[in-house]
Amino acid sequence: MTARILPNNEIIVKQYDDEEIKSLSNALGIADETVANYIARQRQDEGIFIVAWKDELPVGSLFLKWKALLPDGYATKIQGKFSDIENFFVIEAQRAKGIGSLMIQKAEEETRKRGFEILGLAVDTERNSRAYALYLRHGFSDIGMPPFDTSGAWIDNNGNVHHFEEWCIYMTKKLVSNK
Repeated sequence: MTARILPNNEIIVKQYDDEEIKSLSNALGIADETVANYIARQRQDEGIFIVAWKDELPVGSLFLKWKALLPDGYATKIQGKFSDIENFFVIEAQRAKGIGSLMIQKAEEETRKRGFEILGLAVDTERNSRAYALYLRHGFSDIGMPPFDTSGAWIDNNGNVHHFEEWCIYMTKKLVSNK
């Protein structure tokens, strides 16, 4: 599924086709295999791949998963049925334009639709202070557990491997039912 930002800032979810997958890889700078992995996970009902579009171009993405793999004790601390935002990204030229906020709203809507009461995410507060501020503005709060290591590597659409090291806190937001 993709999310398109229309002129009225409405996000619409629709099914992907193969051409869109290729345009996502190129525009967002992520490997075809990575995007294909998200699509496969979506088809297996592990979550949904949400993409923000502006002027017919993809400008951001996130994977909203139904089962978070968290370090020991974190899920217990949350105490509730929750979904998790993974790999939330908005291209640099489009940041601070409301796209991240629209994507969070869409993730909240999809979370509620599936009966989850909490939305969670991990963030490195030191290296990604702008994202941390965005999450605070949207009502997310730290669950109070020690930071955990999410270091790893990712491959861009040119096949280059990029290594990263992040020490993240886990944040959640209790969602109000739309009923």
